[in-house]
Amino acid sequence: MRDMNDGFQRWTGDKHDVIVLHSRAGIAQHIWIENDDRAILIDAGDGALRDIRANRLNRDNLGGIFFTHGHFDHMGGLHSILGFLRMIGRKDDLPVIRPRGCAEVKAVIESFIEIYGETIPFTVISREANPGEKFEIGGMSIEAFPVVHCGSIEGASVLAPIPAMGYRVSSGGETVVISGDTGDCETLREMAAGADLAILEATYEKSSDVSEEELQNVHLSEESAAEIGALAREYILVHKGRR
Repeated sequence: MRDMNDGFQRWTGDKHDVIVLHSRAGIAQHIWIENDDRAILIDAGDGALRDIRANRLNRDNLGGIFFTHGHFDHMGGLHSILGFLRMIGRKDDLPVIRPRGCAEVKAVIESFIEIYGETIPFTVISREANPGEKFEIGGMSIEAFPVVHCGSIEGASVLAPIPAMGYRVSSGGETVVISGDTGDCETLREMAAGADLAILEATYEKSSDVSEEELQNVHLSEESAAEIGALAREYILVHKGRR
C-alpha cells in the first residue's frame, strides 16, 4: 500500500485493486475500485477526471459511478466526467447510482442531459439506491448500506441529516467497504466486520476536539475510525481535514 500527499493510497488484494485517488475533507474524494473485468468509481469530487487521467486508468473500463452523498467534495467532478465521456464518444451505458433523495447528483445528471440531449452517445442510467440494495457490475456486487451524516457549516451547529450511503463491494470472496462521510453508526460497524479492507473517513484528528454529537452524526475522528477499522482485516483512513 502506498500513502502519498493528498490522500493517494493504493491497496491490492487477490480480487480488487483499490486506488484512493484523492481524499481531503472539504476539497474532494474519489476512489477507484477494479477487478479483472471492470472498474467502478466511488464518489467524484473536484478533479476526479484529472486524477483518473493522471494515473492512466482505463477510462473504457469504467462500469459505473456510485455516490455516497451529495456534498460538493464528493460529487463536484461529475459534470466533467460526463462531458469527457461524451467528447471521446463512449458507447456503453453508464450507471450512476446515488442515495435515495440525493438531489445534487440527480440535478447534475438531468442538467447534463437537458443541455446535450441527443448528442450524448451513451445512456446515463440514473438510479437511486435503497438500503440493502445490490448492484452487479463486471462481477462485482455493490451493496448500499445507510450511514448517518448530517450537514455542517464551519462555525454553525450540526445541521439536518442528509441522504447518505456506504458501499460494500465484493467479488470472488473478497470484500471492500467504503464508509463515505458518516458518524459512528451500527450499520458501518456491521459492514466493516470481517471485510478484507475498510476505507473509513477520519475528518477529525482527535475525538477530544469535537462534541459527541458531531462524532455520532457528522464525521469520525481518527480514533473512532481506527476502532471501526480494527473490525476489518485491513483499513485505510481517508478524508482527513487540515493536517
